Amino acid sequence: MKNLLMSGGKLLLAGTMLTSFTNRVNAAATLSIYDGVNPLITVVDNGPGDMIGAIGAILVQTNVGVWNLDINTAITKPLFGSATAPVMDLSVQASSTAAGSLRFVFSDNGFGPASGLLSAIVTGHVVSGAPTTVTYDVYGDPANVVGATTVDIASAGTTALPTTATGSGPLALPAPFSLTQVETFVASGATSIIADASFQVVPEPGVMGLGALGLAVFALGRPRRRQA
Repeated sequence: MKNLLMSGGKLLLAGTMLTSFTNRVNAAATLSIYDGVNPLITVVDNGPGDMIGAIGAILVQTNVGVWNLDINTAITKPLFGSATAPVMDLSVQASSTAAGSLRFVFSDNGFGPASGLLSAIVTGHVVSGAPTTVTYDVYGDPANVVGATTVDIASAGTTALPTTATGSGPLALPAPFSLTQVETFVASGATSIIADASFQVVPEPGVMGLGALGLAVFALGRPRRRQA
């Protein structure tokens, strides 16, 4: 799972390499940021506020309330994973001047057909300042609506930073469907944090078993053909 995570610098490099795609139709992926007080900030992939020209990646640097959002990246297909092998990653570097909450909602649609065990993980720590908690959940929506939180697929719960928390659940939605990451921070005072939340889907054991069986049959068949 760790191999799926990207630093902000690596994402900037990827964006530079993929700027040739900026003329393509905008993806549906959307990142929303809310501090519970000020107006909701919503950035669509390659729309206003997105600072990187790559399909499947959103980079946001802004301020909201007591929060300064230094580097916040959200990555989905086709940069990570695909419609049939969903992978999403949300990376946050932020600081606050006082106590407060900060919620990120990263969503994309058009997934499927895909099934298996959705494995989610959130890692992070307080660079300096007051204690902070993080809550992480992954939702799916069979109506394929971006941002919908209809089915809670996996939850890492609420933990205090530093943390490495995981959660998993079966992905069994009719295609096409949307997937949404919801990550919420609550700081008890001025703080500076770094965190990363991601997930991937592990194919069902039955599917993997059938693949292994096919390979075994193929291997058994080869000597017979050589002896004929």
